[in-house]
Amino acid sequence: MCQSPQVQDTKVQTITLMNQKGGAGKSTAARVLLSAADTKGLRCAFIDADQTGNLANWAIRAAAAGLWSSGIDAYQTIDAGEVAEIVEEIEDEGDVDLLVIDTAGDASRDHDTFAILADLILCPILLSQSDLETAVGTANYLFRMRDRASNPALLPAFSVALNRLSSTASKGDAELIRTIHSNPLVGIDVDHPEEVLQILPAVLQEREAYKTMDRQGLLGRVLARQNETSPAFAKNPKHMMKALNEADAFLTACMDIALRTKE
Repeated sequence: MCQSPQVQDTKVQTITLMNQKGGAGKSTAARVLLSAADTKGLRCAFIDADQTGNLANWAIRAAAAGLWSSGIDAYQTIDAGEVAEIVEEIEDEGDVDLLVIDTAGDASRDHDTFAILADLILCPILLSQSDLETAVGTANYLFRMRDRASNPALLPAFSVALNRLSSTASKGDAELIRTIHSNPLVGIDVDHPEEVLQILPAVLQEREAYKTMDRQGLLGRVLARQNETSPAFAKNPKHMMKALNEADAFLTACMDIALRTKE
């Protein structure tokens, strides 16, 4: 039997990426958040708690290419207890504005620990029925945590982040979005929905710039490197600037929710 989660408030804004399946874009969302925070000059840290190590390996590649930031501390562990210790250490030091935790794409019991460390649980999904069902499963798991938490009011906010959206929504995409916004989907289980699934008011489109980011490093650093060698008329290409603006809106939406959780 799971113990009652002991939820505590924190100063650092902690965003935990959680989805009970892989391939929905958790690591990409984490890279976007860190890139946007770096561009804004925020002090950041991340914990890669996913067995794949995608986020940590990205940071290693970026550092080797000179496209990383000394203002981002990196940690890697799949041990939930160690994650909690790292978070406590970061909170005690008090010099980090944003902490991003990337979790495994499964239904691990460790998610209890990851959840209570967060201000916002962010669940990236592709716009598909199967991903929606997985997001509902994650939301229902957090809904049920209210019965086990010592103070349910301090549980993290939960939001779904739509990822890799096409610039032109299909009829099926539009219908799925209407379903999400209009129908209660979240409750004790799928047969007892009580609440509408919360959708982050910022999305990530399918962009070549994010693929470049994933290969090379922090988005703003990649752009700065390109500008160093580009002629004046080719500096700040539109596709990169659009991605940076979108990343900033994505980060702002997440941090606004995380901040409200602390109030």
